[in-house]
Amino acid sequence: MWRVPPVMLVWGVSVTCTGFALKPRRIEPSIQSRWSNRRDDGFLSPNIIRHNPLVNTHYNTVDPVRIPRGGAIDSKSLRREEEEDNEILVSPQEARRRRGMGAALAATYFTVMASKCALPAVLGQLTSLEVGLKFATTSTKPIATKTPQVLMAQLLAVSTIAIAAGKLFLGPVIDHFGGVFSLKVALTSLALLLGTISVSDSFRVFSICWVIVDFIFSSCWAACINAIHQNFPEQEWTNRIGILAAAARTGNAAAFAFFASLLAVASKEMTQPWRIVFASSALIQGIPIALLMYFGSMKRNVTTSNSTTATTPKSKRQVDNKVEDEEQTKRVIATPLATLRREAKTPIFWLHLVSRSLLMVFASFLLFVPLLMNQAYGASSATAAQVGSLYALGCLLSVSLGSNLYAKLSSNKHKALSIAVMLGMATIASVAQWGHMAGVWHLSLSASAAFLFLWGFSFAIPFYIPPSLYALERGGVESSATIADVFDVGGFGLLAMFNGYVAGIQHSKIAAWIPTFFLTTICSAVAMVCLVLATLLEEPKD
Repeated sequence: MWRVPPVMLVWGVSVTCTGFALKPRRIEPSIQSRWSNRRDDGFLSPNIIRHNPLVNTHYNTVDPVRIPRGGAIDSKSLRREEEEDNEILVSPQEARRRRGMGAALAATYFTVMASKCALPAVLGQLTSLEVGLKFATTSTKPIATKTPQVLMAQLLAVSTIAIAAGKLFLGPVIDHFGGVFSLKVALTSLALLLGTISVSDSFRVFSICWVIVDFIFSSCWAACINAIHQNFPEQEWTNRIGILAAAARTGNAAAFAFFASLLAVASKEMTQPWRIVFASSALIQGIPIALLMYFGSMKRNVTTSNSTTATTPKSKRQVDNKVEDEEQTKRVIATPLATLRREAKTPIFWLHLVSRSLLMVFASFLLFVPLLMNQAYGASSATAAQVGSLYALGCLLSVSLGSNLYAKLSSNKHKALSIAVMLGMATIASVAQWGHMAGVWHLSLSASAAFLFLWGFSFAIPFYIPPSLYALERGGVESSATIADVFDVGGFGLLAMFNGYVAGIQHSKIAAWIPTFFLTTICSAVAMVCLVLATLLEEPKD
């Protein structure tokens, strides 16, 4: 009989129970008598509190205090109940703006990740002497004695450095100008650069444009994180990050399928069909640009359940402004670099940085999945590509189905347990591949594909959500992009070394893959320990 592993059962029960426990209770507005001493739930009426100086003498400057029967005051319970009474109601205009901004950010990361697939989709054509780029100077002398493949490999190494540099330097710029504005500039620049590539066949022009493309690309995730902070309340952050991750993986899968069809048609009509791929990548940037221009210009407009109009009352605005001014005074000058220095003194920051960097290496094995299936398992090119899509599908399902469940986990212990289970499964998937390469056991093609699906499914939420939430909560609107980018700098440094190593091994020899899967296993296991510790060290939310 099939048995559920105890750890999986505990995690499933904890997620289910916590989800029901956190189901929001809707509070219907009611008109109570001014002289009513108690409500049905046992708390004093806000009206009697307002007019009783012994209970609240500063009603106009602070929220009313709520006293339960029995006289005992539980501060956490009071804050929770008060938040429910002052539940934020979203006006139709605000709901429309949020839907529009959600679509704009999802479209942004979809098109950006799709355009990043343009180069691998046509890499073989670009290095072809017949239909590819011209690797020559204006004097028709060769740029070097190196082959086009070697020159392209060097370009990719430089572009990886450009991504790391962008992660390092663009974060404070994004925090200064805001995520929405930064995305508008980035997408417009990407469209112009990709369009330039599509009309030129010079390797020098291509090299300059692609390095700048990667430099700009490095800012897009951090800009989206900052835009989430600008446009959505905290309770929606986890879901929005999950949508971004899903959009990224969908963009990858859709781009490869679309570019393959496009090339099949263009090859019959054009001598250099790769041009149409970059041209289409430039054109699709217009969709998120238009959405950001339209919905990004709208102002946030919310109200509370105690309000009678679609806008915040004047007294409430005055209180909010006063609180905001006090918070700004306490921060003094909370620049991104100052915030980064403050967070760098905490162990949680370094635990997140290490786990994110290691998981970036683990996640990027997607690049080698088709090669692995073709060389180590003898799969055809079409089957190998399908397994790569299965890997991406696992990521997509994970962030689509698991983001809301993770957001409902209020206890740090439950979050740590869920992370341990997911990264534990990721480690098992890597060990399974290592054992096959080492001859410990044998995996069939179908079994290997199943483990690669598990690989993609298990790492996605720990990779995307916890570090992004940390950047949003600790960095705020003024520093979230900086923290998010710094987390990725170390990851891209490790990734450059890992990709160089895997690309250089003899892929047709199964034993040559053993160190690769040993490294991915170490990355997953260490990331699990670091991320679990970081989650447990986080201050619990009331």
